[in-house]
This record gives sequence, structure tokens and C-alpha cells, in this order.
Amino acid sequence: MSDEQHTKDNDEQELHDALMREQDEPRNGSSPVPIFILFLFAALCFWGGVYLIQYGGHFHKDAYTFDYNPYAEVAVVQVSLFDRGAKVYNAQCSACHQATGLGIAGAFPPLAGSGWVTDHQESLARILINGLNGPIEVAGKQYNGNMPAFGPNGLNLKPLEIAGVLTYIRQSWGNQASEITEATMIAYMDQYGSRGTPWTAEEVVLDLSPEPVSAAPAAEPVPADASAVEPVAKAPTEAAPTEAAAAH
Repeated sequence: MSDEQHTKDNDEQELHDALMREQDEPRNGSSPVPIFILFLFAALCFWGGVYLIQYGGHFHKDAYTFDYNPYAEVAVVQVSLFDRGAKVYNAQCSACHQATGLGIAGAFPPLAGSGWVTDHQESLARILINGLNGPIEVAGKQYNGNMPAFGPNGLNLKPLEIAGVLTYIRQSWGNQASEITEATMIAYMDQYGSRGTPWTAEEVVLDLSPEPVSAAPAAEPVPADASAVEPVAKAPTEAAPTEAAAAH
């Protein structure tokens, strides 16, 4: 290497060294984010949250239609006692008393055409709240089994659910009895909810209070397969509701 080339290399090295001295020395770690950037980001997040709450429509699908009004009143769908009771019956009762209300011969009594179902509301409510045990005659046939309690000491259904299922069985399969309201069932629940033993067929019809007055439903055709069940005539020998009332 010539002296001229060596001198040139030294000059370039000195120039590079001078440039490097003007820059900050490298170091480990990261430089902090400017505080105003953090405040700006927080403000944007807050504004976005407020906007979504006010105009997001709770992320309902209707919120993305052009005519959606987030301030419109929400219509509350009221479920009738009959429809509510149908769901409870299908879930808790139909396995024993069947979807037709005809029960199972020799095991579970029929609900269709039974005076135990359509007579006094209080005796039927007693059976559902506390259960029924022992022999009972339904539609001229003897049954001897155990009806479980649906009240606080059993399935613990709410008064509205029991009122619904009782209304359903009193107004299905050709039965034409009045509905049992939630208020009536709450009163019965307060009266009998603390009872720990099931009723017998003899005692469940004793000392009944005056029956609440409620409108009966319009006439409904009797199912063809219900003709096999002989309607029970209302007589002093047969009193109100029974094991026919609920599910097993």
C-alpha cells in the first residue's frame, strides 16, 4: 500500500470518527412514550366507548338497519299462563301423565275429564305444592302412588310456574275450568309452603276456602283418543284436584 493510499484511509477514518462522536451512544432499553401521546390515546378510547354506548344499539342486529331507533321503547312480550304452563308440563309432567293427558293405565291417573283437576283450585294447589300420597280414585279407577311436591320442599317451582301448569291442565284436553292466577298461587304458597308432608286424597279436600272467581275458557273440542276416559261427575263423593294434577 502506498503512502498516499494510507493517508487517504486515515483521513476517511478520522471523518467517520467525528460523525460517530456527534451521535448518541447506543444503550439498552427503550425510550419512554411522550406523555401527551398517552393522554391522546386515552381520550380516543373514552370517546369511542361513549359513542358505542349511545349509538351501538347494544350490538343488536337491528342496530345496523337504516330505520333503527336506539331510543324507541322495547316491547315486552307477555307469555300467557297457559303457554307458560305448557312448557312446565312438557318438562315435568308429560312423562307420567302423557302429552294427551290420559296418563298410564294402572300407574298414573288421567288429567283429561278428571274432576280432581277441574274442581276447587285450592285442593289442586295443595297437591302441587305439597304432593299427594296414598290411594285415590280417578275416573272410576283406583290408583296408589306418590305425586311429588312442586313447592318449596320439592321441585321448588315459582308460584307463577305452578299457576301456569295448573291453568294448562285445567284448560286442555277438553277440560273447561278457570285459570289459576299468580296472585292466587302466591296466597296458597304462603299458606301451605311450610308443610312438610304430602296430602292424602281424603284430607286434601277438607276445609277449603271460597274459590277465587275467574273466567272459564271457551269450549274446546275433546281429542278423539280422550273418549276412552269417562268424565267424572261432580258429586260429594269426589272432591277437587289430585295427583292427576302434575308430573311425576
